[in-house]
Amino acid sequence: MPFSLRWEAGGVVKHHYGHLTGSELVAGAVAVSSDPRYDRLRYIINDFRAVTSDDISLSDIEHYASLRIGAALSNRNVLSPFVATSEPGLSVARMLQQPTYRNDHPVEIFPDLDSAQAWLAQEGQADK
Repeated sequence: MPFSLRWEAGGVVKHHYGHLTGSELVAGAVAVSSDPRYDRLRYIINDFRAVTSDDISLSDIEHYASLRIGAALSNRNVLSPFVATSEPGLSVARMLQQPTYRNDHPVEIFPDLDSAQAWLAQEGQADK
């Protein structure tokens, strides 16, 4: 399970690390969207900076995207910054920005956590 969740007042930071598989990417999405706190979230930060290798297929990303699309139906007010400077984070985020895989949670890509949090603050979604 190369991800950890850090719940905050207004959202959650999902840290991906080590060797990340497609099933673990999907498991992270399920863990967040099935949590009772999901309906009150304002942001989900996906931090891929500590991923050292991956085994994620196009099918895995499509599964991940479909879970996000379904989850967005119960909470449309979520921002989704991705923190990534390399693969697989960049590819996953860019794919989620495509019309076919987009949901109501805007995806933006940032090189570091501070930039992602600044965007949340600018959009009025950061923790106070």
